[in-house]
Parts: sequence; structure tokens; C-alpha cells
Amino acid sequence: QAALAFMGGTPHMSEGMSHRHLFAFAFLPCWVAAAPVDPGSCPGAMPVPSCTGPTSVEEYWAWLRGQGQYDKSKRPPCGNTTFAGPTTVEVQLYLTQVNAVDQKLGQITVNGYFRSWWNDPRLAFNSTEQGGCLDSISMAGSESVGQLWEPDLYFDNLVTLNKEGGRLVQIDSSGSVWKSEQLTLTVKSPINLGKLPYDNHTAEIVLASYSQDIKRIRVIPKGGVIGEEYSGVGIVAPQLTSSVWSFGPEAEKEDKEKGFETPGRVEIRSSWDYLSLQFGYARRPKYFVDQVIIPSLLFLMVSYIQFW
Repeated sequence: QAALAFMGGTPHMSEGMSHRHLFAFAFLPCWVAAAPVDPGSCPGAMPVPSCTGPTSVEEYWAWLRGQGQYDKSKRPPCGNTTFAGPTTVEVQLYLTQVNAVDQKLGQITVNGYFRSWWNDPRLAFNSTEQGGCLDSISMAGSESVGQLWEPDLYFDNLVTLNKEGGRLVQIDSSGSVWKSEQLTLTVKSPINLGKLPYDNHTAEIVLASYSQDIKRIRVIPKGGVIGEEYSGVGIVAPQLTSSVWSFGPEAEKEDKEKGFETPGRVEIRSSWDYLSLQFGYARRPKYFVDQVIIPSLLFLMVSYIQFW
């Protein structure tokens, strides 16, 4: 009926219908088929390629439990698939903000993403090239908490720690694990004000394994080399701005407004790896002169006016 009304007729024009109406009625399906598809609409069901293996986080954990070989209380085997050597854990801090520098207490508060990498061949599964359904499994929030082995890293010079941000764990088909946690932490970082206002300092975040010595776990910066004191990339930071401080490895010489990277420093203490993540920061002398020294001198001059 709607089609006939569109062509200028009525629903009861079956016998006296003109050739013009018949042609238009015959053309109507082609016109409808050629109508543009709304890009915001959901397309029809797409053919799903055949594959075997887990397609979700829940299916992955069920598959892993069904293997009967994974024990989360045991650390991953080393490269030769045995426990004869240590497990290597790579660490990096993506620094997003320096929240505060407490000059009186010698503390610094930073915000960022604490990242760690390790390989666990027990977690490996078939990739898409091997007939599997996925190349990696991503788990957000608490989906991975208590499900797999994680290195028991702690901050040696910690004052306060807040882990109420996001958390993401990704397991590749090869068994490589990547974990990222958003955190805010305050650490002890001594400050020497002997060269004020031209002072520069080094912030240091020290971490280590709480229960595993170097025979079981080696802690190195991302891309680092075991046995070298300075290697890899320990801290990555984008542009950090502050009216009081400039940040970077050589902040006292130039203002690192384009971000920076610093290597990690590994020190062995009593058969334990201690990884130090460091970055430099220097005071902007002009700010201190304008905001502190000049107002103090003016106040002193005003106080002496009464004796003139």
C-alpha cells in the first residue's frame, strides 16, 4: 500500500493500473536495495573463522586449569624450561607526573604506570597462525588477581603507596607476560640545599624482590643486561612541567621539555638484586629569586625606613 501511494495510486488500483505504475513498482526493489546503509547501524553477522582454543579470559583460565600443569605458587622456569636458573623480571616506570617535592622531609611523590615483564612458558597457547583463536589475552582490573604467578616486588625506600588506579595484564601466545599498574608513591629522596637556589637533585626509587634472591629471580630494567650496573631503560617520562623545578637527566644544564628516558641501576646486596630507578631535577633559580629573594629584600628595606 505504501508503495502504491508513493507511485500516485491507491491500494485498489489492481485492474486499471497504468504502465507507468507497473514500471515504477518493478523498479522499487532496486531502489530500496540501492539505498545507502546507515554507517551507525550494526552490520549483520560476519562469518566466524574456525579456530580452536580459548576465546575469552574465562575460557583461558578453564583451559589452563584443564592442563593440570600450572602451579601459581611456583616461579616460571628459566630459558631452558627448567628451574636450574633464575627467572628474569624486567621493570620500568612510566612517569606521568611529579606531584610534590617535600624539601623539609626529603621526600618526593610521583604518579605513573609501574610496568613489569617476564616469560612463563607454562602460560603459552596456540596463536592464530597455529590455529588458535587469539594472539594474546588481556585482563583488566581484578581478572588476573590471584590467578597467576607474579614477582613479589616491593619499594625499598617507600613512604606511602596508592594502587587504586587501573591494572592490566596481557599474556601473549608465547607465554610472555606484561603487567601495568597505575600508582602514586612517595619515596625518601635526600635533598641537599647547599647550593640553593642553584641546587639540583636526583630522585631515586629503589625496588627489589621481597623473598627471591638472585638464584631465583633477577630484577633488571626494561631491555637491561644481567651483570651490568647501568643498562636498559628504567624510567620513561613525557613532557613534565613545573614552575619550580625542571626535570631530566641533566636538568641543571637544560630544560627537558620533550620528555626523557633514564637507564636503570642494579646493585647486588647480600645476594639480592636492588634496582634503582633515577631521574634528575633542578630548581628554576629565576622562580626562587622572583618569589623569595626579591620580596625578602624589599621587606628588609621597608623595615629599615623607620631609622632613616
